[in-house]
Amino acid sequence: MRQVSWVLISYIFCFAPVAKAQSLSAIAHIDAPKSYVEDRKWREVEIQLTLSQSVPYRIYQLDNPMRLIVEFNEVIFDGLKRDVFDQSKRISNVEFGMLGTGWSRLVLELTEPLGVKTAEMIYDKQASNSVLTIWCGPVTEQEFFKASGVPLTSGIRRRYNDVVFVEGQEKDAQILIVLDPGHGGADPGAIAGGVREADLMLLLALELKEALLRTEGIDVVLTRSDDSYPSLLERLRVTNRHKADIFISLHADAVIEGVAKGTTVYTLSEQASDKTSAQLAHEHNRAELLVGLDLSGAEDKIVDVLIDLARQDNLPRSEALAQTIIQELLQAIGLVNAKPLRHANFSVLKSPNVPSVLIEVGFMSTQSDLENLLDIKWRENFVLGVRNGVIKWVGEDSIVAPLRRH
Repeated sequence: MRQVSWVLISYIFCFAPVAKAQSLSAIAHIDAPKSYVEDRKWREVEIQLTLSQSVPYRIYQLDNPMRLIVEFNEVIFDGLKRDVFDQSKRISNVEFGMLGTGWSRLVLELTEPLGVKTAEMIYDKQASNSVLTIWCGPVTEQEFFKASGVPLTSGIRRRYNDVVFVEGQEKDAQILIVLDPGHGGADPGAIAGGVREADLMLLLALELKEALLRTEGIDVVLTRSDDSYPSLLERLRVTNRHKADIFISLHADAVIEGVAKGTTVYTLSEQASDKTSAQLAHEHNRAELLVGLDLSGAEDKIVDVLIDLARQDNLPRSEALAQTIIQELLQAIGLVNAKPLRHANFSVLKSPNVPSVLIEVGFMSTQSDLENLLDIKWRENFVLGVRNGVIKWVGEDSIVAPLRRH
């Protein structure tokens, strides 16, 4: 029996590189002749929605009656005709329209229980459009009922299209950001209420990726795009291979002693700023890694000096990035940790030539933080804060760039 992976109320964002900047308030239009719902082999259903541009979307399912919901921010369905669009025997009715909240909704009523297997949106640079493809497969009524209405489940496995640069390809003067969803695979991270930190951080990274990609001059790469576990070395190699300009690692840990609450942003330091920071750094550091420069063949002393110089130049930039993100998060979510800027010896922050921060989005060991992490609206505001912080820092950092050591 084939394994079915579920897409629930969790937002799933999948974007290819955008050739032209698109406003966050832009509205997409559906290309009706290139959109359809059709039956495939093995009782599967393919849903294809061709849009004038990439937009955020979310997919979930509801019971009584059985429905598959696809919501967009924001799509106009002009020209879409139900009888032409729906060619599936497993879809009894189709409804669509604007919600009045900045989102649009497509509702597919099912004649039998179907579960979402894969969902991905691909931007076609030549056609200047985006295609969302969803594949559904048969499940039992019990499986459908169990999955309906759940905000997040563990073990979400999905295929996502990352931005990947060909070796030697120019970045067209764009800012390249590496997002690192913590943990993954056999390492679930913190677990609370049946929810895994690894799944939450992948979800949040995809949401943040989408927001950043819709910003002019920014491209994004993920260190992982599924439930896998890249080693610390592999995460840092992604940063260097893509010649990243910024590295952001996302976590939502739990503390064993005491109570921790609210978002904190970390930069690298050999000495932790407090006991909690030391504890978290100890748990994250599985190896001491120094990568980031092609220093093969250089003498050890020269390597040490070059790495130290690179870090000295970038630590103030990392600090400024952290402070700016905190300022914008305060505007977006209202509350952060009482001591939001901290320092710890996280190995994942040790790429010497890239400004790097690690964001503890919240602490799953604290109920209010866990509720925030599971709340769609709270995550939207969090993403907005980080995005605005990155944009503001990029502008400020470019002003002082000519003054840096070369």
